[in-house]
Amino acid sequence: MGIAAESHKTAERVMLKDGKLLSVEGGKTTPVKEAVYLPYEIKVTTNATFTVNKGKERHLKEGQVLDKEGMLTSPDGSVEPVIDHVAMKNGKLILVKDGESTPLDHDILFPDGSKLVTDGTLRTRDGRLKRVIDGELFKLDGEALSSRDTITLQKGKVVVQKDGSLLTLSPYQSIMMNDGTKAFGNGTVVMKDGSTVTLNDGQILTVEGVTAAKN
Repeated sequence: MGIAAESHKTAERVMLKDGKLLSVEGGKTTPVKEAVYLPYEIKVTTNATFTVNKGKERHLKEGQVLDKEGMLTSPDGSVEPVIDHVAMKNGKLILVKDGESTPLDHDILFPDGSKLVTDGTLRTRDGRLKRVIDGELFKLDGEALSSRDTITLQKGKVVVQKDGSLLTLSPYQSIMMNDGTKAFGNGTVVMKDGSTVTLNDGQILTVEGVTAAKN
């Protein structure tokens, strides 16, 4: 007789708000009373810690949101994958393992035969060279990760994350995001579909970031 698979509690996202660990599933927010499992072998425990693929235990901080895409969003608008990955930031490749970042000091040969070189060059399996640009993300198996940009209002100032870096806009400044959304320093955002949003303080809008392309 087969053994029934163990049932795990899942959620769309988990957050720490006002010191309480909450999960959201199907539009319903409830306190976390048992371990919650997300894709990418993410396990969130009731003491507001989480692990990825049984790796190092990490603590969720106040206001942080961890979602089923494996992305961790912080109150300042910064967003990053919690799975191990390589990112291009400010022209330099960064290796992130268990949430800890170090400069990439060795070439990475991916399973498909492509190679990521420390100088920021990606050599495809057919020998072509591609320059990796700021904001691009790769899993350690070589699969490209879709990054996210954010636009948020922090104490009256508009802050955007674009290409992996946080930027504060002056009241008269504007910036075009990677997906065509335009953010203005006065708190107005024109979405890529032409609709307009006026940000509230603390509100975070998430838009599409750079998508790494290996082909």
